Amino acid sequence: MFLTLMSNMSNRIFFAVLFSGFFLLNCTKKSQILASEPATPGAITIGLAQEPDSLFIPFREMIASEEVVRVGMYTLTAFDENWNLMPWAAKEIPTLENGKLELFTQNGQKKMRTTWEIKDDFFWADGKPLTADDFVLCYQIIKDPTQEVIDRTTVEKIESMEARGPKRKTLVVTWKEPYAYYANYRNHQALPVHVVGPLYKAAPERLKKSKFGQKPLLAGPFTIKEWAPGEYLRAEANPYAKGWLKPKVKEIIWRIIPQTNTLESNLVAGDIDAISPISLGLEQVLQIERRFKDQFNFYYTPGLVWEHIDFNLDNPILKDRRVRRALAYGANRQGITDLLSNGKQPVAHGTEPEKSPYYNPNVRKYNFDPKQAEKLLDEAGWKRPKPGAIREKNGERLKLTLMTTSGNKSREKVEQFLQSQWRNIGVDVEIHNQPAKVFFSQTMHKRKYKHMAMYAWIKDPVSLSDTIWRCDYIPKKSNGYLGQNQTGFCDPKVDELFKKASQELDMKKRVKYAHQIEEILAEELPALPLYFKVEVSVTKKGLKNWKPTGILQPVTWNAKDWSFEE
Repeated sequence: MFLTLMSNMSNRIFFAVLFSGFFLLNCTKKSQILASEPATPGAITIGLAQEPDSLFIPFREMIASEEVVRVGMYTLTAFDENWNLMPWAAKEIPTLENGKLELFTQNGQKKMRTTWEIKDDFFWADGKPLTADDFVLCYQIIKDPTQEVIDRTTVEKIESMEARGPKRKTLVVTWKEPYAYYANYRNHQALPVHVVGPLYKAAPERLKKSKFGQKPLLAGPFTIKEWAPGEYLRAEANPYAKGWLKPKVKEIIWRIIPQTNTLESNLVAGDIDAISPISLGLEQVLQIERRFKDQFNFYYTPGLVWEHIDFNLDNPILKDRRVRRALAYGANRQGITDLLSNGKQPVAHGTEPEKSPYYNPNVRKYNFDPKQAEKLLDEAGWKRPKPGAIREKNGERLKLTLMTTSGNKSREKVEQFLQSQWRNIGVDVEIHNQPAKVFFSQTMHKRKYKHMAMYAWIKDPVSLSDTIWRCDYIPKKSNGYLGQNQTGFCDPKVDELFKKASQELDMKKRVKYAHQIEEILAEELPALPLYFKVEVSVTKKGLKNWKPTGILQPVTWNAKDWSFEE
């Protein structure tokens, strides 16, 4: 989950990316725009509550960006809707059995090599074939320390990457050490070397802000035709996509519709064919289903979306673990999920849900216990000057700020519940929300939030989310805001466990490392787990092959198969 996120070649999560509403505009403006820009007959139109930050692979930081760019997907592998990893642009996944994965020792160091053969089916939308050189370029850009990317988890483990063969269709990756997540679907991504290569060479310092991020050339079923900021995005069929890659519709349009009630009215009016999984909360979809059950298809997809609140551990108040634990005990999380989702979204006690292979049922749990919360705050020196008053310490009131994405009705309700519950234990909470694009690309990306921030990470089923916990992934100016560790949590033992897990090819042993990590995180509580979200979306009757995954890979993974029943 963001996450999103992914300005990176890693699959940990989609960061600051991630999974929330972006509310700035109104539907009147959208209708006027689409009236002057009519859709192609048979096009599929999707309502999207977020606007992407960038469509430039190394630099995108929102799940909305991932959803859009994946219509032109050309990763080597992909997950299907059942979380099975399968070849995509690659002919097969390297394994020890097929000889494409090699373990060897060089100068006493254990290393690994993977060899990927790229299919002949993929062409950039200008007719140039997809080659291994395109993957090498993306790797070089992400590895470049002068480029502002937030995740180099995968590239830092690569010793070398090279293109081979007369047609440059063989990608050989040599790893510094065995790497358990070598086949994950976003590890190796491509950029058109004939387009981006000259831009990178001429002005690397301006690459992130180049126009390519607004209208990238893609090599899958679709490519990007147009992006009208704040209004809509259009993808058109790649004229060079053939065979199994050739899409069944000519165009996909995303209409940026921030307000949830406006999304609903556009769906009912027939102006859109679907509502993106990243646009509505469970509560809103349940309400729509109650009114229009027979008119639309409703999708409730359990997945790896972890809703939580980050604590800024640089803040003197929240540095005290007793305060963090008090906030956990003082939050009726079960009551919140019962009210918002009729209990369909389980309370999170760790970072992994039961469906995850890394789930640990034995972590420390913070069930609702206001008396325990008050006791911890007393121990931390935060006392009530009189019964019912806000706590104070050395003349300072216990006042904290809570932030999330503005306009997201479900999150705003959660904020109000928590504000009331925490006031009951003597904590004054001020709510200060921002539009998603500002919240993620500025506030969270550069750790500008003061106390607490609520959002979600979207994960994948294979890799552990080390980019949000490792010491070297705390974003700061000195490292170019690299990483997704927004809390500032740092524990060398956790770093070592992540390292061991990433080197362990045996899944059972890797799970043991993951369980230890979960236990430490539950004890230290750098973030307050809230609940695991059900990914929800709505489509018109007759829209075929809409297959949400509930993981980091967005619903557009199989956009080539979308069509309308005739």
